[in-house]
Amino acid sequence: MRRPWMFAMALVSAACLPAYAQRFADWEIRPFAGYAVPTGAHHGVFNNAVMSGVESSVRLTSAADLVGSFAWQPSLGKYNVSERHADVWIYNFGLERSLRDHRATGNGLAPFVGGGIGGRAYDFRSSSLNSFTCYSGYVSTGASYERGWSSVRAEVRDNLFCYKSPIGALEESAHNEVGILMGIGFRF
Repeated sequence: MRRPWMFAMALVSAACLPAYAQRFADWEIRPFAGYAVPTGAHHGVFNNAVMSGVESSVRLTSAADLVGSFAWQPSLGKYNVSERHADVWIYNFGLERSLRDHRATGNGLAPFVGGGIGGRAYDFRSSSLNSFTCYSGYVSTGASYERGWSSVRAEVRDNLFCYKSPIGALEESAHNEVGILMGIGFRF
């Protein structure tokens, strides 16, 4: 008598699981491309640059995501050396608060704000400049248009980070850069 009851509960649970999975996808991968605009002191040592990377998110609740990103930025420094190019590697982890519509279909515009911490690695191609890695933090805002299992996303990210001069042994200083990012997302 007990087995049919347990079988019925298992069947009902299995039937409800796909309905939940169709409503909320828990993991998203987001390739992106963007443009970095150095501001303040950072504008004195680097030019504007393109960037590309990938971001991933895990949905914690219907309104909060845990995000991580990795990007490459081929930059041109303003130092007086023959080879001024630098590869800047940017990595961050943070939280994002979305104002998603709670409809079951997952379609619609979802504005968001976020923030996080990470690091930046500067790999100068010139042997005259010292490469280094330093910490960073960011705040971001933007919007994502979600439809089914995909999304299109626009984001503005304000990065604040430490910077060490690659010439000599100068102290760290705070620098700033604004990133404008466009990407697509695929939810699983």
